[in-house]
Amino acid sequence: MKQSSMSSRLDILYVEDEIIVALDVADSLEQDLGLVVTKAHNLQTAMDLIDVRSFDLALLDINLGHGERSIELGQTLQDRGTFVVFASGYNRSEMDDIEGFNMIEKPFQLTDLQAAFGTKIEDLREAKAKQTPSATV
Repeated sequence: MKQSSMSSRLDILYVEDEIIVALDVADSLEQDLGLVVTKAHNLQTAMDLIDVRSFDLALLDINLGHGERSIELGQTLQDRGTFVVFASGYNRSEMDDIEGFNMIEKPFQLTDLQAAFGTKIEDLREAKAKQTPSATV
């Protein structure tokens, strides 16, 4: 999906500890959904990123290795107005600490991502487009 206006580009924070998975999914987020992806491979990097910038969306792997979990990060992002989707190899019934959040089970496909974000991507693009006047060509 190509975007004709940079003003409607959305920034997503993607946190995933498996680097090969992160590269593959980030490519899909960029090429297929037209998102500007910032990747983090651990919790500290992600926390450092949200200290200096904001994101429209976030896709967070719940278990990041070394006992790290991204649930508190997701809550912080949501409190700041970021739409958060969690990803996990566990099923939803095993993840009672993410109530109120969207979740997709790994491994997932593009259609799973689209369903998890629902209409939020288009809603945010429309809101951004209204905030930023586009140049007439």
